Amino acid sequence: MQTEQLTTARLDLVPLTAADADDLFPVLNDTALGRWTGEAPPGDVEALRRRFEAWEVGASPDDTERWLNWTMRRRDDGRAIGHLQSTITARSAAIAWVVGSAYQRQGFATEAAKALVAYLRQDLGVTTIEASIHPGNVASQTVAQRAGLRPTDRLDDGEVVWELVEGAATGPATVLQ
Repeated sequence: MQTEQLTTARLDLVPLTAADADDLFPVLNDTALGRWTGEAPPGDVEALRRRFEAWEVGASPDDTERWLNWTMRRRDDGRAIGHLQSTITARSAAIAWVVGSAYQRQGFATEAAKALVAYLRQDLGVTTIEASIHPGNVASQTVAQRAGLRPTDRLDDGEVVWELVEGAATGPATVLQ
């Protein structure tokens, strides 16, 4: 299944392609973004392009996972500000988001995560949505909470697993065909 474009009040969530590496490299080439994930910056635009090419396939090699990835673009100027991910297995999804440092604390991650949760539940019929968040990452915890997820007592590689609370309000998203 192809990744659909989503739209929110301030964002276009556009299916991520390898070509997005040019716009996202300056946003993601920031050591501060790896503070909670332990990930290093991509190094160069070609390394990021190769990563995005692998994601663009849309499924794991054994075809047990669907990979949906979006570039977050501001609607007013088209500027790439981060990316959004979902890995789907059966009727469960793991989600993640990255917003560039210059665009944080403006509600973009929350807006994107709410749209993603709504899309996964309403359009794809996903029943379980999880995000693994470092216990010290208060900003991502806030995003997860606002998107309808709640912390569990489970850990995933030292990160707290947050899970969708059924019936939580997720906010509107529009799917563009």
